[in-house]
Amino acid sequence: MQILSFVDFENAYWAWHPERKEHEAGLTLFKRVIRCTQETNFHLAVSADNRFNFYLDGNLLGRGPLKSCLEHYYYDEYEGHLTEGVHVFAAEIMVWNNAWRHSNAPWSEMHAGGGFFVAGHAGDERMELPGGWRTAVAGGIDVLPWNESWNCKSLIPAPPMTKVDCGLWDYEWMTSGYFGPEWRSPLKLGHAVFHNTCQFDPETPWHLEKRPLPQMLETPSSFAGLSTNKTEFTLESGKLKANCPAGKYNVLLDAGQNQTVMVKISGHGGKGQCRIAYSEILWDENSNRTLQMPGMIGQDGYSDKLIFSDTEKKWEYRSFWYRTGRFFELSFDLSEPIKDFILEINFITYPFKKWLSFSAPNDPVLEKIYQVGCHTLKCCSHEHFEDCPYYEQLQYAGDSRVEALCSYAATGDDSLGRHSLRMFGYSQLSNGMTQSRFPSVFTQIIPVYSLIWALMLYDHYSIFHDESLVRELMPKILFMLNNFENHRRSDGLINTPEGWHFVDLALGWHGGCPDRKITKTDTLHNLFYAETCRRMAELQKNIREDDSLLFGRYLKTADAVNKYCFDPERRRYCDAPGMEWFSLHSNIMALIAGAVSTSKEDFLEEILQDKMLVQPSLYFEFYVLYAIRQYGTREQMRKRFTLWEKMLEAGHTTFPETPYPDCRSLCHAWSCAPVYFLQNSKWLNS
Repeated sequence: MQILSFVDFENAYWAWHPERKEHEAGLTLFKRVIRCTQETNFHLAVSADNRFNFYLDGNLLGRGPLKSCLEHYYYDEYEGHLTEGVHVFAAEIMVWNNAWRHSNAPWSEMHAGGGFFVAGHAGDERMELPGGWRTAVAGGIDVLPWNESWNCKSLIPAPPMTKVDCGLWDYEWMTSGYFGPEWRSPLKLGHAVFHNTCQFDPETPWHLEKRPLPQMLETPSSFAGLSTNKTEFTLESGKLKANCPAGKYNVLLDAGQNQTVMVKISGHGGKGQCRIAYSEILWDENSNRTLQMPGMIGQDGYSDKLIFSDTEKKWEYRSFWYRTGRFFELSFDLSEPIKDFILEINFITYPFKKWLSFSAPNDPVLEKIYQVGCHTLKCCSHEHFEDCPYYEQLQYAGDSRVEALCSYAATGDDSLGRHSLRMFGYSQLSNGMTQSRFPSVFTQIIPVYSLIWALMLYDHYSIFHDESLVRELMPKILFMLNNFENHRRSDGLINTPEGWHFVDLALGWHGGCPDRKITKTDTLHNLFYAETCRRMAELQKNIREDDSLLFGRYLKTADAVNKYCFDPERRRYCDAPGMEWFSLHSNIMALIAGAVSTSKEDFLEEILQDKMLVQPSLYFEFYVLYAIRQYGTREQMRKRFTLWEKMLEAGHTTFPETPYPDCRSLCHAWSCAPVYFLQNSKWLNS
């Protein structure tokens, strides 16, 4: 049982607004007023379903809960000092629409319905719910359906946008000690359940444990460019300021680089509305994509919507979750002007340790690649690693391996990588497979990502030598590997387990699958399995366990690949036994897995020059660079970096999902791979 001396376990309850339904979308407010007769301290545990912002006297203490699952549902711990006088603790809790795949709910959040939990003390006052807490439904602010937010050309698993009536929304609610008639006593939902506590039948579905990661870091950002025909708008210290005239017009802003930001907008009065759109890219007059102003976002970027219904009131809006984009477009339609309009942004990311610099005085473009790669990683690191911050905000194992290694190399900080390893362990299913992305309300299996999760553990041990983490996760990894082994054929090859057989977004591969959805057996999955067995055997040996079983599986698989997947005439590995399919992927992986028996340096040189092989996209370039780091030269690696150099020349400020012109995401974590190799291949800056 978790020992929380400041919590009254007998009276630790979850509660909710008495008239709110379980999954009713919208913002619900909770508030508690404390009167201190002398200086004192507070110590609280706080959580909510779906998400909360927690305040003391109007100052943000933290955002939560940290994304996870119901079996590992996190609470935040807050403690601090209270002066003599009146203090207001407050929480705003957002519930998204939770329903079908096309609903507004963020896919990366796993919840059971609206709820609020707080326990602890503020001075002599007990803070457990319901107590002196009051709750109200927020007026004038609501979730904006996706079909009202943008053109819906692609599914958006990210959290939805917001619709705010600034005339009705009371943005100062968390500082007032006044309770109007709309403030109700909360309804008890049941006793709080703490993780690993023994209960016959839990009253609530949230198994609470302490948040293992710090709060996200917010730092002031700024706008670098402005385009409008209205002279009233100016940029001052990076903020947009104006007395907005009546009329219908647009204002386009360039933040200088693609980034993840918290948005704050304030003003006085006005009547009408404003659509605030966010985009990674612009469209020119010929509907072509561009990274240069002038241009437009239009309906091709998602947006918040502000409504102005009170010409006298001062108002303020802060985004509940971060927004992603380089370009911001304000579309005004006003019948009455707005006074003292201000738009400002704060960059938000995971608080890694100090970032290391990289110097290449003889090749400065490498320094720029490193800087943009680090910024790409920052934009894809928040409460967990993310594939992309604009569309999905999901933690995938394939992306996370690249992100973790880059974060280790650039910051020396393993906290988010360690957390990622545990999260994928939490996702393990009854057949041993881990989910390809987690947390996620939609279960997706990519078999090779289960293997990559295990390789992430090998990466971590190779750098940090943490035996305890290996011992913690190895049983789960062995369970997963046994599922692959259960698919072994009589010829020694492994049939790929059920799921999406994705490996890379290579041109010509149906759905990114090297088996082209035609065969059940492909070379790449066998080689990834072989490499995983070999590396896990090494870990077993390092923690003084028997490694013979896994090493035997490695040899058996590698031998079968060499026997059935190697074409002696072409001297290349094919993508599937008996098929005339050849890619750089299979041949690179044969090198990495140690299947190549001839000179590895010569074989690498040959396959890098072979233009008949299917070429990898940005994601699998990580494995190409990995092989070059083992067996190649500076010249070979520098030549591969020209792919990123071309993206810089095209104006990218974050690296995209693919190098193709029609790629979806312009900020994708798996493309930051050079960060790791620039820090770990010292001959690059010689």
